[in-house]
Amino acid sequence: MRASRSRLLSLLTEACELEHGLACSYLFAAFSIKQGLDEGGLSWKQLQAVRLWASEIYMVAAEEMLHLAQAWNILAAVGGSPYYLRPNFPQSRSYYGFDLPLALECFGPSALRRFVSYETPADQLILPVDTRTDDDAPAAYRSVGQLYALIREQILSLPEDQLFFQGAQGEMGPDITHFPNIIPIKDRASALAAIDMITEQGEGTDYDRGDSHFAVFQRTLASLAREKERDPAFEPARPVLENPVPRIRGDWNAHGKVNLIRDPFASQLGDLFDDVYSLMLRLLQHAFASGPASKVAELFCDTAINAMTTVIKPLGEALAKLPSGRGDGSHAGAAFGLTRHVTLPAPESIALAVAAECAHELAETAAELAASEHAPSQLGVAEANLKQIADALASAR
Repeated sequence: MRASRSRLLSLLTEACELEHGLACSYLFAAFSIKQGLDEGGLSWKQLQAVRLWASEIYMVAAEEMLHLAQAWNILAAVGGSPYYLRPNFPQSRSYYGFDLPLALECFGPSALRRFVSYETPADQLILPVDTRTDDDAPAAYRSVGQLYALIREQILSLPEDQLFFQGAQGEMGPDITHFPNIIPIKDRASALAAIDMITEQGEGTDYDRGDSHFAVFQRTLASLAREKERDPAFEPARPVLENPVPRIRGDWNAHGKVNLIRDPFASQLGDLFDDVYSLMLRLLQHAFASGPASKVAELFCDTAINAMTTVIKPLGEALAKLPSGRGDGSHAGAAFGLTRHVTLPAPESIALAVAAECAHELAETAAELAASEHAPSQLGVAEANLKQIADALASAR
């Protein structure tokens, strides 16, 4: 593969898309895991096991968001800009270079086997892949780690003094981003260190797979199989629709079948989830595009990270508990839908005003839905936290 800045930017943008999609796919599986005995299908001891599985998958998803932010840092340092868009789910197996589909699927053996394949270490891949392509050809790789190996190759091949731009580009650190392990990118050494961190968290190392994503998914898949063998009636997941959508749009069926949520309340909640998710992404994108010198970067990062854990998570779990309205016993789920979202404007005062206004509107919608007799308890938690976020943005204006 010929080394060039354009090729490197293309590979990094693909990595951003992929990290983003993996985080959503992992979160969806975690949302679907039962959290109480009242949901049926598991004993008290089994409940403790599935709660552990959920917590580990949430941890992996959080690290995928770190990897997305880290890729943004590298992109900015070499002349790109933070990229948060991606195709809506599902993506066909031919869309990315590793010949695997990317879908929203509830927790179970099928999803876990796919997750293991994404994170398989290079030394365990069964078939080699020829990565020698023309500059304009799509990258070929068999795992996420191999994609980063292609990125590493580009960084090593290009002149360091010409590749990296000096200044604040790519230098978002843990003090601003609230990602404790993020590495500011200043030169080749820091860029390679960032790639090593991403690869080791995903695959582990030759001598220690430890708590790598690969090991977590392998361990969980093996534990699930043992529990199913002991108790065939064991059912750890809610019957969530695969690739659910709150409404049909022209782009939903671009790469595969989606399943419409027909229950009116669940559909409205699905729209709210997507809108909060979009605001979170826009806040992070503005912060990373502006850099550490921005007066609102820390506020936007703090707000977005807070929204991930205190609003997105309970909303996602609430959707996984609601009926889909399709009459087949299935549950709704989060679509992680993206549409023609406009990035926040560059001027900080305008960006803050727009973000505060959007958060206020979303908080009002959440309050209306939380007042419904159909609202799960998680929705009340999300509504209260979303109001706090809206108030914090408004008070910063």
